[in-house]
Amino acid sequence: MKRLLCALLFLLWATLAQAAQPRFDEVVFFQSEQAMLQKEVKFDEVARFSRKLQSNIWNALKKAKLPVGNGYVVIAVRADGQVGAWLDMEPALHEYYENEVLQAAMKTPPFFVAEGSVVLGLKMAIDTPKHTSKAKPDPKEWQAARRKLGNTADIETVVQAAWPE
Repeated sequence: MKRLLCALLFLLWATLAQAAQPRFDEVVFFQSEQAMLQKEVKFDEVARFSRKLQSNIWNALKKAKLPVGNGYVVIAVRADGQVGAWLDMEPALHEYYENEVLQAAMKTPPFFVAEGSVVLGLKMAIDTPKHTSKAKPDPKEWQAARRKLGNTADIETVVQAAWPE
């Protein structure tokens, strides 16, 4: 009986040990503090949003088996309350898990933005303590939008052009 119990506990531990462990680090803002204050963004609301976002992503990946990787989850919050999300990960997540992360991010209740959009990136590492060394994310959808727009540097224009449907 003890052997059976030990075997079951070992199988349970092995199953849990293989689940993806996303870790989060710094938040990178694409706009200046002054620009965000003009948009009436409250940083305590952004902090609550970030914690809820991390929780939602962790829950979306808690049963996944993913390769080691790192990069960014990139978020934009518009004044109309919509949340857009993109990933810039190496290696890229499987399409199914990428969609799970993006959906979890877009379902996170937004913080208030009076006008335009606020764009931020959150460093994310999966099953590794090492976070990306990239200073800022650049999702493939943004690269395509920039090419289409003529390499504009205005982040809000790029984000609007790349906004997920």
